[in-house]
Amino acid sequence: MVYSPPTPLRTGQGRLSSWQIPIKDGTDVAGMPTSHGNPARKVVAEKHSPIVAALLESGASIPGKSLTAELGATCYAEEAHSPTLQSPIFPGCTPGGSSAGAGVLVGSGLYRAAHGTDAGGSLRVPAAACGVVGYKPGTHAPVAQGFITRSVIDQFELYGHHPTPVRKLRIGVLIDGLFANTTVSSGRGDALDAAAHELGKHHEVVLLRPYADAQVTFEHFKHRITHSFCKVEPLENPYLAWMREQGRTVSPAALHNAHEHFRHLLGHVQHEWDVDIVLTPTIAFDPPSIGYFSSLTPEESFYRQTVWTPWCTLFNVMGSPAVAVGALHLGSVTVGGRALLSVARTVERFGLPDAL
Repeated sequence: MVYSPPTPLRTGQGRLSSWQIPIKDGTDVAGMPTSHGNPARKVVAEKHSPIVAALLESGASIPGKSLTAELGATCYAEEAHSPTLQSPIFPGCTPGGSSAGAGVLVGSGLYRAAHGTDAGGSLRVPAAACGVVGYKPGTHAPVAQGFITRSVIDQFELYGHHPTPVRKLRIGVLIDGLFANTTVSSGRGDALDAAAHELGKHHEVVLLRPYADAQVTFEHFKHRITHSFCKVEPLENPYLAWMREQGRTVSPAALHNAHEHFRHLLGHVQHEWDVDIVLTPTIAFDPPSIGYFSSLTPEESFYRQTVWTPWCTLFNVMGSPAVAVGALHLGSVTVGGRALLSVARTVERFGLPDAL
């Protein structure tokens, strides 16, 4: 935790009264500092963000703020001015990011759930690196609000839902890298095979290859994500300086083209793949050692992060719900979040640490 008040913040009773939920340190909690992963950016928030207000109205308490990568820019968090955390299941290795603190707090068993955000995998990558569950709800907003939890059923409880019977679905299995060429480790490939076999008992399971213009999608995503940093003050962070530099080269026409591509992407993927859910690994291989990504040039780091996790981003730009059950990732093409989580629950045992 990067900030803990003397007592957890609570405003009333409700269905989440038994829950303590840390908030990612890029999201405002009134009266607590928001530093976006760098103490030099610290500002004491004057009002709650909508997700915090909703949690408090439901009776949850807020015990403090969890570590984030600076400005949520990377899928690791190793800034010199902030604590460096390690994965609770891979000692000495990155716990992922940008919601690194949330993954560690839940993966270590300290909390049942922790809040995070996700613009390209920032809930799901830490869930995979820490052996827990990260769910990104469907949204067309550039950044999704969500939670990392110990189990899929905890996600249902947070959202006030229950598992639902699911019709027979067509589920596509993709092990090839989507936005970068990669090699999936044998253990993660075995987990994917076991989950596909289990799903095949109730659904139609088919093998997929990357859709034809996947690299076009990724270039549009790169334009959108780097442009979001074009007005950022890097504060001596070379990665943020590179992101800003890249973002300032993105023209209004390129942003318009990205918007139009994303607007039609879900229908395009439905047509190309003809599936309801896509099953992939969440990360291609075990988390790298602490210091690996941060030792690279920013451009190489961006590429290597994509090699490590080349699937998650698709479901951000499509606006679809997606969930990481540890090693396994399920992203929706046609179904809603409740159905997706219900399917994820059936393969949960294959994705969490004991299966690896």
